[in-house]
Amino acid sequence: MSKLRIVLLAQLAFFAAWGGWLLSSRNADSPEFYLETAPVDPRDLISGTYVALTYDISRPTAGSCPAFRNFGPVFVKLAHRGKLVNLESGPVPVHEAVDCSANPPQEPGWVAASLQHGFGGMTALYGIEKFFLNENDPLKDARSGTVVAKVKVGHARRLDLLALVKKI
Repeated sequence: MSKLRIVLLAQLAFFAAWGGWLLSSRNADSPEFYLETAPVDPRDLISGTYVALTYDISRPTAGSCPAFRNFGPVFVKLAHRGKLVNLESGPVPVHEAVDCSANPPQEPGWVAASLQHGFGGMTALYGIEKFFLNENDPLKDARSGTVVAKVKVGHARRLDLLALVKKI
């Protein structure tokens, strides 16, 4: 077998394994839940068609979160505290940030984030701040705050953004 075929097969195997890993994180057994978005500028013409999102959980203030001064990895506990949002399918509960920890607790509900210094102080980034859309999708002009994000916990306690749902 020629070296070129070996290199091509190695590349094919790599991308097949990567695609399988990405698909398996979306199919994990973790429950799906909703997060409320907060207003932000929605589009960047250079990067393509996507909705830029920020969340109420991006500025955690509950529990021990205000005590965190170090920027970098952190774990944030998300839980339902009684807040509901109305969708076409009916009211759904939204999760809020209720605590922070430097070490990953073993109980469910904790997700990985990265603390960064932003405008107005500490910002927690979860990797779900951009959602790429089809050019013909009616949500491409949606502003953050008019939609809720349907998410679930995936690999390494990272949030996976499954869909955006318009509020009514």
